[in-house]
Amino acid sequence: MYVFLRWVMRTMVRVYLVGLWRIEGLENVPRTGPLLVCPNHRSTIDPPLVPAFLPRRDSWSMAKSEYFEKGGWQSWLFTHFQAFPVVRHTADRRAIRQALSILAAGQVLVVYPEGTRVESGGLKDAEPGAGFLAQRADVLVLPVALTGTRECFPKGAHWPRRVPVRMRIGKPFRIARKDAARGRIKSQEAS
Repeated sequence: MYVFLRWVMRTMVRVYLVGLWRIEGLENVPRTGPLLVCPNHRSTIDPPLVPAFLPRRDSWSMAKSEYFEKGGWQSWLFTHFQAFPVVRHTADRRAIRQALSILAAGQVLVVYPEGTRVESGGLKDAEPGAGFLAQRADVLVLPVALTGTRECFPKGAHWPRRVPVRMRIGKPFRIARKDAARGRIKSQEAS
């Protein structure tokens, strides 16, 4: 089902945003091994967009627990799009264990470091979760910049708008556990 849902998302984006959709930096995505993907989050379209266009089929995403609580179509969709719940702004031990398990299995984990959608534009200070996972699992971090998604599918919209949307994938890096001058790097600083 996951492969089919990725195909549906890619097809919708390529058809609906023909001439307006750009993706850059696919060559920066390691094709094997554990990877923590960290995009900015500006729209409800971001969570299906990022894994759909990653050139790997082994990606999982953290999603706010509210999507899973009531069951129904939303829970079904997120579960089949390989997302699992996380209680945001907390040290959700179950979500942390699942995230570390995914990374230990050599798969991809998509985490939005800001912990929520940032509707005002720009970036918000990151929560410590992504930095903690990157340090604890000692994996590569792949930065992803999304632009135009907020304008494409703003909060409250029932249908996307045809505007330029870009997904720019940066070069992967590893977060050091220690700073030579100051000692251990805190998770918040790593994010």
